[in-house]
Amino acid sequence: MPVFPVLTFLPMSAMILAGAFAIVLLNRYVSTRRRPHELMWGIAFVLFALAAACQVYADVNGIWSPMTARVYYLTGPILNVAFLGLGTMYLIFSRRVANVGLLIVLLLVAISAFVLFTVPIDEAALKQEAGWKAVTTMSTAPRLLAIITNSLGTLLVVGGAIWSGLVFWRKRIMKSRMIGVFLLAGGTLVIALGGTITGITGLRNHDYLYITMAIGILIMFAGYLQTIRPESVAQASLKEAERPQVAG
Repeated sequence: MPVFPVLTFLPMSAMILAGAFAIVLLNRYVSTRRRPHELMWGIAFVLFALAAACQVYADVNGIWSPMTARVYYLTGPILNVAFLGLGTMYLIFSRRVANVGLLIVLLLVAISAFVLFTVPIDEAALKQEAGWKAVTTMSTAPRLLAIITNSLGTLLVVGGAIWSGLVFWRKRIMKSRMIGVFLLAGGTLVIALGGTITGITGLRNHDYLYITMAIGILIMFAGYLQTIRPESVAQASLKEAERPQVAG
């Protein structure tokens, strides 16, 4: 009979936090001005929640299934940072530039879904604690896609934070939005740090990954709250023409 491991509370906490914040973001998107960055960040938090839910399911059942391993790797290591980066593009760049980013992300989603649901599964690896690695032991394609999407997403989030920070600081405008974007970048790096520590040390999958994920999600949501402060929203409306632009 499946048991409920104590450490399952860690991914469950990340799942609940990410799910709650996704509801807030998506509800605000459909009920207010339908800001694209809120939709993209809402999708990113949904992906966080799905990945953590796969870990909870595997813990309770004592084994990973091929489907949970595939969904976990697709929604966690591959796609969520890409959507965070896309949301940052919609927040600080022109709509035209961000729409190009959307097309690229959608192409990566299609490629990643095809790869993850066709790649061979290492059945023996499913019995391990980090059973999601079953999708990477027989093919390098999933790992390569994770490297590409995480590198691009992190570059957009962190690079966008630095860019917007410099622009907003120089123009003395949208201080709250500047702080919010920096917090979003900081939360992303905290989550990435947990994955790096886990990978380097080989410690239990829960030890750092989901603690840092929960902390990172909280930091990112705090950043989002900064971007919707009345000061930030009002100035953003007044300064729409002064948003950082990229040629193209």
